[in-house]
Amino acid sequence: MAFINHFEEDEVEQEYIRSERQSRLYSTRAVIVIGPLIFLGFFMLTPVFSSNEAFAIFNITTVVTVAFFATIMFVTGTRHYIEKTWLDVLPFICLSIAAAVLMTVLVRTVDPEQLDLTKISVIFFGLIYFIASVLFVANVRLFMIWAIGLLGVFFVYMETHGISIDEMYHSVVNIGFFLLFAIFSNWEVDRRAREMFVSRQQLDLERKKTEKLLYNVLPQQVAKRLRAGEVVADSFSDISVVFIDIVGFSKLSKQLSPGHLVEQLNGFFLIADQCANRHGIEKVKTIGDCYLAVSGGTTSNGPGAKEAVNFAIDVIAEMQNRAAESGIDIQLRVGVHSGPVVGGVVGTNRLAYDYWGDTMNIASRIEGAAEPNGIAVSAATYFQCANSHKFGSPETIPLKGVGDTTIYRLKPAMEER
Repeated sequence: MAFINHFEEDEVEQEYIRSERQSRLYSTRAVIVIGPLIFLGFFMLTPVFSSNEAFAIFNITTVVTVAFFATIMFVTGTRHYIEKTWLDVLPFICLSIAAAVLMTVLVRTVDPEQLDLTKISVIFFGLIYFIASVLFVANVRLFMIWAIGLLGVFFVYMETHGISIDEMYHSVVNIGFFLLFAIFSNWEVDRRAREMFVSRQQLDLERKKTEKLLYNVLPQQVAKRLRAGEVVADSFSDISVVFIDIVGFSKLSKQLSPGHLVEQLNGFFLIADQCANRHGIEKVKTIGDCYLAVSGGTTSNGPGAKEAVNFAIDVIAEMQNRAAESGIDIQLRVGVHSGPVVGGVVGTNRLAYDYWGDTMNIASRIEGAAEPNGIAVSAATYFQCANSHKFGSPETIPLKGVGDTTIYRLKPAMEER
């Protein structure tokens, strides 16, 4: 693994940088406030800062430094700070310039015997490296370049100001300890942050997979209610229920091999699903060779008696096309009834949103009265779509568990003409 970590994909790297800088924004601002105070307090408490000239320059430097850091504070509230990592170096350039000015003032105005440049520089670099290791967020490479470069600039400064070799050696060695500790701290924080970022991505991916799986078995709004801890129970005053069944499925199962039978059954369900999506119909479940759907439920459009009948017509037409291609004549019966139902989720295992009520039972019974490749509807459904579809004369037939019931049979397209 490379010392300076970097994600292979640039998009992932940029996403990590934005995420980390955004999440650490409050701590960054806190250090921006505290850092200059520590820096200025350090020079303010320096005993050698007693001359009028030195004190005046100190005050000017203080005002400029505070103004600059106030600007930096403002910048952290913009998108530029989140996106442009090179901005991290600006406050430390300011501190470095301020320190250079103050150190020069000390050298010029203070008796050399009273000025211990080695101690002052070590303390200053320790403070600035500590602050910088926190403020360079997701920016290890630039931090290392700046930190080592600053030490080099200080070395040149000592060389050009006649500092003895012994003082230079002690200063660089002592400052080097702070430098190594700061680099390690910044690198370790970045390494751990990257591990947490990867973990969050993996958790987010698993969460999305779980949500996708949940939304495949439950309507999205229902799933959100369940996750919020709600008891999901709904009452619908007017829903159109569609039952579609394969004619003579038991006979068909004896003629086809199990694998071929499952293939045909899967083809029927796939067609029904596609037609449901086209017409805004909500699939409820499959029961054996029966397909149950509703129009007007949690995810479907409106009361939808017309849509329910159009859906049934579409499924039968698609299955006839499939039969012509495969040579296996699979015929369907469809029953549609409209009325009130109750919907909800019960139990804790294998969750599903289901519907209950007499409307469901009546639709199931009407389906049994339909002709092969025919559609039978109740009077309640008929009166909602009589103007959009052609039906035969009303028939009164006995339905098991229901009694005498009036039904209407949809006329085939040829008869409508």
